[in-house]
Order: sequence, then structure tokens, then C-alpha cells
Amino acid sequence: MTEYATDVLVVGGGPAATWAALKAAEAGARVVLADKGYCGTSGATAAGGTGVWYVPPEPAAREAARASREGLGGYLADRRWMARVLDETYDRMNELAVQGRYPFPSGPDGQPLRGGLQGPEYMRRMRIRIRRAGVRVLDHSPVTELLTDADGAVAGAAGYRRQVRESYRVRAGAVVLATGGCAFLSGALGTNTNTGDGALFAAEAGAELSGMEFSNAYGIAPEGTSVTKTAFYSFATFYREDGEVLQGAASQGGRSVIARELLTGAKVYARLDRADEPARAAMRLAQPNFFLTFDRLGIDPFTDRFAVTLLAEGTVRGTGGIRITGDDCATGVGGPLSSGGGGPPPRVLGGGAARRGRHNTRWRA
Repeated sequence: MTEYATDVLVVGGGPAATWAALKAAEAGARVVLADKGYCGTSGATAAGGTGVWYVPPEPAAREAARASREGLGGYLADRRWMARVLDETYDRMNELAVQGRYPFPSGPDGQPLRGGLQGPEYMRRMRIRIRRAGVRVLDHSPVTELLTDADGAVAGAAGYRRQVRESYRVRAGAVVLATGGCAFLSGALGTNTNTGDGALFAAEAGAELSGMEFSNAYGIAPEGTSVTKTAFYSFATFYREDGEVLQGAASQGGRSVIARELLTGAKVYARLDRADEPARAAMRLAQPNFFLTFDRLGIDPFTDRFAVTLLAEGTVRGTGGIRITGDDCATGVGGPLSSGGGGPPPRVLGGGAARRGRHNTRWRA
């Protein structure tokens, strides 16, 4: 049994975990980060990348961004929380570009495109940053339970270091659960490690879950593949097997139409034929991994029809997760226990916006 003592323990190894660890270390805290995989390569973001709710701080643009999401969320969202996420997103992406030297591409007008991140490069840089900040990283060291003191307050965690085959215990002044969501049986890229550990640990410690009824989202993917970059399907037209347009089918507000057609045993096809040339170029720059499958299969997704399917993404893309009780992201459990993984609280997105992956990403950041 190896014993560690620290100010902050971060459980997880994705965007939420690394940003939390980085900011705690920069504030002067001693930080231990424990990841069940190898921090920087495991998880949905490292495997595939993500979109970002990046909106410049212009009043009209911010207002349009908030308004565009309220209807999707059943008007249950809290605008103050939406504003906090927008502010944090803008600051962190700019920081990533400068301090992290992330190679954001530029658009046709020469302006940087900061609406998307390539997962492998993003998380590689975040690992470098936390190591340079002095964070102790425990790779391949899954946490198995939270530890509590005599009064029942969370005081650390216990786990197992798989590569050295020994148990470990961390005594911490504060614990941040940033283990991601739960979608490990979905087949979506990078979700095999997303087993809902953080939600279980929090529930065992007495925390509540929130918005779980909105966490059964399905992402669109080419049939037989695992890349669910659903945002790009806003440029798609969907078709039945006989070539007829599937009326009502869409990536936003029309995914149930696709689901009903697939449940009949029929196939559904898509073509990204609503994207003009500038949009096509920007898409390839922003998320090149989206196109790897098509390139390898010899498919031009902008001109060729291709079969699609739906993959369950659970709380990786849903709005449900550990209930947040205050602005400091506390969970209401005795002892400093915070949540950063899983989906954002419903107050950020409301209920029906469970499919908004980019907002989840920025909640984690």
C-alpha cells in the first residue's frame, strides 16, 4: 500500500481532469491526478476530438448563442450559468492557443478557427502542461472508492496501480471527480473507459444525480464505424434506401425520425450536400479525424451517399450527472467534493439539449 498526501486529488484524465489539475497547481496547491488509463490518451476526447462552444465576447453573438440553445433545452437553462461557460470557454481556448501553443487552424479570412479541437494533440499538450505545473500523475491507477473521515466527509480515495500491482491511498484536502460520462457499451470511439465511475463514487458518498432522464443521447455515425461527430450532419440530407429524401430527418430536432426508420430494419443514408466549398474546407481543418473513415473507404461524404447508424452516448453527451449545488461546483457531500466530468448540469443546457456535445466539452474544461 503506497500512501500519498496532497491538497487536491483529481480523479480522471480527460479535459475536465487536466484543466482542474492545472488550475489547482497554478494556484499553489499540491495536486495528484489518478487516471485509470494513461492520462492524455484514454477517453473519448483523446480518441476523437471535440467541438467547442467558442463565442467571442460580443453582446449580440453571446445573446444569439444562448438563445439558440434555450429552445433545445425546453427553456430550463439558467442564463447566468450559460454565460459562465461561454466566458470560461473563451478564456481557456485562448490560453490553450498561447500558453499551450495549440495549432488552431485559420479560416479563409485568416482568422483562427477555435471551434474544434483534435483530441490526440489537445490531450497531449494538456498532459505536458500539468506535468510542467508539478502535478503528480498516477497513470493506469483506477480509483476504487472514496475515503471518508470519522464524520463522513470525503477525505481522499483508494485505488490500485495496475502496472506495479500495488494498492494505493491518497489523503486529500479536496477531491475533484472528473471521470467522464458513461457510454462504455456504445461502440462510440474512445468510450470503452467511460464506465460512470465518478457518478458511482459520488452516489456512494451521498451525492445526488441530476438530469439523468436527459442522458440517453444517440450520436450519428457512418454504419459500421465509431466516429460520432454529429455536428457536421447539420449539413446533411438524409435518404431512404430507395433514394427518397427522409422527411423530417436531421441532426438537430430530427434524429428520432432516423431512429424510427432504422428500427424498421431499413437503412438510412446521408450526404453532406448542404455544405458549400468554404464550409467543406473549414470542416476538414477543424476535425480531420471525422474524414479518416470516408477517405479510407473511398467515399466523398459531400457528393456520395453513405449509410448511417445511431450509437448511444449516454452521459458522455447527455446533460445528466452529479448534481451541482453551488457556483463552486460542490456536490453537497461533506468535505470538499467537486464534479467536473460527465455532462454539464441541466441549468447550463436545460433538458432537451442532451445531444449538445460541444457544451459538455466546455463544461468539462
